[in-house]
This record gives sequence, structure tokens and C-alpha cells, in this order.
Amino acid sequence: MPSILTLDEAKRQLRIPADDTSADTEIQAYCDGITPVIEDYKREVIVQRTVTEDIEWVSQGGRRFRLWSVPVISITSLTAVAGGQTWDPAGLRVTRDTGLVRVLSGPPLTCLAEAVYEAGYEVIPDHYKRGAAVVLQHTWETQRGVGGRRAGVVGPEETYDPRWSYTIPRKALEWLGASRPVVG
Repeated sequence: MPSILTLDEAKRQLRIPADDTSADTEIQAYCDGITPVIEDYKREVIVQRTVTEDIEWVSQGGRRFRLWSVPVISITSLTAVAGGQTWDPAGLRVTRDTGLVRVLSGPPLTCLAEAVYEAGYEVIPDHYKRGAAVVLQHTWETQRGVGGRRAGVVGPEETYDPRWSYTIPRKALEWLGASRPVVG
């Protein structure tokens, strides 16, 4: 899976020269691990990818349903699990930020269906990249240190939140912003 940060961005944040490849595999593993942590905190897909999801609940007489991996870029297909009925994606209108889909044409959705769609950001916002860079530096330095005895990464500006305080420090949360509200 692609990461919020590229290897080059990560190395710049860690002040590792581009031509020093001795830790590239480890740095990339950190980047890959940080991405789902931040996506989980934000409750959204940040790195663009294809999502396959079963649609089990519809409203408005089969004319509305919700996709849960947001923001939604586009719907690729919608197919009934039994019977093979399909809906033309051009007849489906999706609200990007909420994942609410309206069936504008074709039959109502009255059965279990599989939706395939693209979710995430086409261009990752800069403040997400900066927040990810802070998380990377924090986790990197907690394993390696930054130099002297007094050069810790967690200072008095950090507050303890047992859900996020280790991996996502407060200074990263300021870049990332509040998590997306849960929509029922």
C-alpha cells in the first residue's frame, strides 16, 4: 500500500542524506506503518486506493446507501451479490465527504450488493504530510534518540491521551486536525 510520506520526504524530515540508503528499508516500513495509524485516527482514507465493500443497508426505498471509506473519489461498480444485477455508475451520485450515494437511475437497491470504488485523496493535503512527518520523527527518535541526554522528543507540550499519546504526539495532532465525526 502506498504511504502518506514518500521515502524522500521521510529522509528529509529525519535529516538523512538522500544518498545514504543504509536505513531505507526501515524508514519505508515506518512510513507504511504510520499511514494506517493516521487513517484510523482521522477515520478516513488518505492514501488513494480501491475499496470493495458490501452494501447491506439502504434507505429511501432502495435509493440511498452509504459507503464507509471516505472521501469517495468515484464508484467503479455496484453489483448484486446474488443474481448479478448491476447499476451503471453514471446513475449513482455520491457525496464525496460523507459517502452518501443516491441511486438516480436504474432499479432500487433492495438486495445485498458489492460496491467497488476509489477512496482517498487524489493529492494528499500538505498538513497531513506534515503531521505524518512529525509522527515519523517521533517514532524514529523514540527508537534511536536524537543525540544528547536532554534531547528527548516528548516534552512538556505533550499531553497524555491513552488512545494516541505514544504513536501520535500532540504536535502531530495539531497538523492532522480533529478526527472525522462518526456518521451513523
